[in-house]
Amino acid sequence: MNELFIEGHAINAYVYCPRRCYYEYVERVFYHNVYTIHGKLLHEHVDEVGQEKRGERQLYRSLFLQSQKLGLSIRCDVVEEKNGCLYPVEYKRGQLANWENNQMQLCAQALALEELIGKEVPFGYLFFYGSFRRQKVEFTTELREKTIEIIAVIRKMYQEKNSPPSGIDDWSRCRHCSMVDYCLPQDRANLKGKVLWELFI
Repeated sequence: MNELFIEGHAINAYVYCPRRCYYEYVERVFYHNVYTIHGKLLHEHVDEVGQEKRGERQLYRSLFLQSQKLGLSIRCDVVEEKNGCLYPVEYKRGQLANWENNQMQLCAQALALEELIGKEVPFGYLFFYGSFRRQKVEFTTELREKTIEIIAVIRKMYQEKNSPPSGIDDWSRCRHCSMVDYCLPQDRANLKGKVLWELFI
């Protein structure tokens, strides 16, 4: 059993940018921008704990799960039940896109759900507000293994408390990040090797 529980959204943050994950989940520093505020407003309904029926689907909103096996604490926006099958649905503010960080966050929800119900959850859905469309995500062996590996990497980062490199080569992604003015990625890159104490390492 793991005593240190990893928060589910930290998986999404780490895969997008390890440094962002470090700031938000180790240093506990978080800034809002227009994108995070917009996402928060869009989530107001699904964040309300409750149940509802939509056709053949039973919806359970804002369901909190824990995986003792993985040391994972995670909130599912929605868990749906249809024809006896349970699966997670994660809501995203942008356009439909094939982002691995979203898929791994969703996979982590499935792993925690499997531990609760004692049977396999083979797929889930990402719902994109910007496109008003769903993307089905199959929880393959590869995706499951990568998700479990990232949880272990994040746990190690929590324990060691060492700030990792951003891991981002595309600076356009930094421009949309709420942490960009705290992280200052381009300034750090420009100063690399020019700070006096670095010359003696």
